[in-house]
Order: sequence, then structure tokens, then C-alpha cells
Amino acid sequence: MRAGGPRIESLDNVQFGLHYAIVCQNKDPDNLDRIKVRLPWLDGGDQDQTHWAQLLTPMEGKQYGWYTLPDVDDVVVVMFIAGDISHPVIVGGVWSKPDFSPEPNEDGANNFRGYRSRTGHRLILDDSKKTKLVFADKTGKNMIGVGEFDKDGAGPNVCAVYKPPMSGTSGVSFSTMEGKLEITCKAGKLLIDARDSIKINAKTTIEMKAGTDIKLEGGSTGKMTSGSPSNFDASIINID
Repeated sequence: MRAGGPRIESLDNVQFGLHYAIVCQNKDPDNLDRIKVRLPWLDGGDQDQTHWAQLLTPMEGKQYGWYTLPDVDDVVVVMFIAGDISHPVIVGGVWSKPDFSPEPNEDGANNFRGYRSRTGHRLILDDSKKTKLVFADKTGKNMIGVGEFDKDGAGPNVCAVYKPPMSGTSGVSFSTMEGKLEITCKAGKLLIDARDSIKINAKTTIEMKAGTDIKLEGGSTGKMTSGSPSNFDASIINID
């Protein structure tokens, strides 16, 4: 497969090098994720469109690879195979004053890299003094953080990872500030293992339910406390 249409028969319309272009179509009738662009620097470039152009990606193969299709009106850089304007290839997108980067590097330290979707979902590689990896939805209220929980640096991608009151200052955090956080293992065994200790904290109620048996075992001591009267309900209760 190659980009564009039929090869040119003369050298009258050869264009070597890289050129700016504006995306005008991104719905490929052949479902090959190609786009059409306008070339505003040509006569008629405010309306005329190129042939379907392939996208240059970091890596691609059969149903795998990095896919980020440009939106209509995005500015891209285009080149032409062997200078043939009938065979455009999109090298990448470019930011401009109308289309600002999601990371303006406000302090010049260049600490934040990653990806931001159109609606605001983010993958952040934070190389500040509080280095971390963050996956966050557009609200910033649901995230996964790996590394240092506190924030550092400057700019719109600075963020602190939520941590429970009993946690430390670094590690792995799964958090939601609204809705539910569910961990499910429908087939097999869910194992939680800690070399030191496991703490579970809730402001209201903790419920534990098993289809058959519940077993609580302490290697040295066992302790259950309650601030008010408690009930233990079973057909037979044995305390040894």
C-alpha cells in the first residue's frame, strides 16, 4: 500500500521537503486511518485537498501500534514521497498560538512529558523532584499514581497523588474522589500480600462477606475492639 493517488507524469508539480498543512478530512472510506489535508500555501489551497495521506507513527503493524488520528482543522507537517504531491505522508502535528501545547514548560525545567486526549485524560511522566507516573481522567478525581505522592514543579500538569491518611509518601496509589473504586477477580484468587502490615480504614462501615468460610488468624495475638456494644451471631460460637 502507498499513499495518495496515481503517480505524476511530469516534474511540474514536484514538492520536496516538509510543508505545513491543515487537516480537512479524517474519515477514511477504506478504514486505513488516512487523512486529507489542505495546503494553504498553494493557489487554491483554501479549498483544494490532497489525496489520502498516510500517517507516520512511532511503530505500527497488523492491528497494533500507537494511534492518534488528527482532528479536522489541526495543523500538521506533510512531505511527499519522492517529491510527488500525489503521494502525501503526514510526519506529525505541530502546535501554534491558536493550538497551545498541553505542557508549556513554564519554569524551563522540562519536567513533564506525556499525552493528553482531546477531553483532558492524561498520561503524565513527571521528572520533577517528586518524580512519578500518573494516569488521570479529565476530572483529575480518578487516578493511578506510581512514585512520589507529593507535587513539585510548575505548569498545568503539576499534580499530587491522593494518599490515604495511613499511607506513606511514595508507592502506588489507586484513588477516586467520587464514585466507587472496585477491585474484582471473577476467576481465580485475589491475593493481597504485605511484608510489613495491611491497614484498612473507613469513615463509616467495613463489610466482609464470604460464600462459605471466613478465617482470621494471628500468628501471635488477636484483638478486636469496639466503641459500643457488639454482636456475634452464629448457631455455635467457640472461643478458645
